[in-house]
Order: sequence, then structure tokens, then C-alpha cells
Amino acid sequence: MAATSGSRGFTLLEVMVALAIAATALVVLIGRVGSSADIQHDLSLHAEAVGVAVNELERIAMQGAPASDVSGETEMASGVFSWKSTQTATLDSHFVRQDMTVTDPDGGTVSLFLYRSLP
Repeated sequence: MAATSGSRGFTLLEVMVALAIAATALVVLIGRVGSSADIQHDLSLHAEAVGVAVNELERIAMQGAPASDVSGETEMASGVFSWKSTQTATLDSHFVRQDMTVTDPDGGTVSLFLYRSLP
């Protein structure tokens, strides 16, 4: 059957171009989803590391021990977090600066500090 001049439809070339555009868009979209999952994982580890830092700072403060440097490890849902706390003298002899650095299982670090009074 011969095509008439008024027939409507898509040529094979138009269909192939449309499929190529759709495939490219799909590849980009899948890449974004994977990137989003990686970001979510990193944020989850960061939140756990902040929790470890706060808990250890509070634990050290509640012990009321004299200023000293301590370190340790804490096991959480995502793995083992290592932490290190250092204390530095301040200009006011009644206070120390306490720095806490936590390293997550993937190697990311979180650092917090506070000033606390000496007993």
C-alpha cells in the first residue's frame, strides 16, 4: 500500500531519536538515584558520629575526672566508631576546652568541642 501525502505517523528516524533521548534521560535519572543513596548513607553516618561525640562528651563530664586525654571505640548500628577527646587549658584557670573527634567506619570525621568547668 503506498503512502499518501496526507498520511500521519512517525518515521523510523524520528522514533529512534525519541528513544535515544529517553534512554539518555533514564541513564541520568538512575545516576541521580544512586548519588542520592550515597548522600543518605553519608548523612546517616554523620548523624551517628555526632551522637557518639555528644554521648562521650557527656559521659566524660559526668565522671568529673580531672582534665586528661582519652580515646576509645563505640559500636553502633553502622559499625565501630573510634573517638578521641583532648583537653586544653584556657585563659581562665577554672575552665578547659574539650575537643572530641569521632571517625566513622567509612573514614569520615566529626569534631565537636565544649568548654567545661574544672571540679
